[in-house]
Amino acid sequence: MKVEEIFFRDMYRQICLLTGAGVVSLVNVNEVFDFPPDEKLDGFLTYAYIDGETFVFEILAGAQVVGERVKIFPGGYKKSVKLKRGQVDAAELRILTAEYSVAFRDKIQMINDRAIDAAREQTRLVKNLDAFRHPHYPDDVVVYFLSKDSKPELLWVRCLSVDENILTGELLNEPTKNFGCHAGDKIKFGVAQVNKQNILLYLPPAEGNSLA
Repeated sequence: MKVEEIFFRDMYRQICLLTGAGVVSLVNVNEVFDFPPDEKLDGFLTYAYIDGETFVFEILAGAQVVGERVKIFPGGYKKSVKLKRGQVDAAELRILTAEYSVAFRDKIQMINDRAIDAAREQTRLVKNLDAFRHPHYPDDVVVYFLSKDSKPELLWVRCLSVDENILTGELLNEPTKNFGCHAGDKIKFGVAQVNKQNILLYLPPAEGNSLA
């Protein structure tokens, strides 16, 4: 399947083989590997995770596909290289079995130690948010801000934590209307139903604990 067809949670913290769609040409192999393989690479063995706010695939090794077999060229590394999901949406992705991770477990552990935020990890498990997530920035969701005298405004919010059914996030856009908050502020929001359709709704401070 193509990367763009796969939901982030299905790839998240998995060993992924990326091939096709010019993936190899995105990287200068000689600048990455101490000992680049003589054979032509078909793609890269990568580890998928969220780096800050961006979904990325960090290169673990070069790869060559021979039938159903994947030949790995780990080599040494001159630098760490991450491919953003937006760069490789058209690439083919195959999730590989755990045996492929054994040689890279120390590096993967180092990535996890650096990248994992326990509070955000909990928000990534909330499936009610999935319809509102940005494909390239899975922690970012679209939230409705309602006003009594005008149309609702849709703004991006970065999920920070969840407490039961109330979420806390950082407002990323500056509202055009006065909602009592500004870009960079921490706000509360939750899932609500409007006209039989679920939306994410901003909860002003006075109403922060009122969502059932």
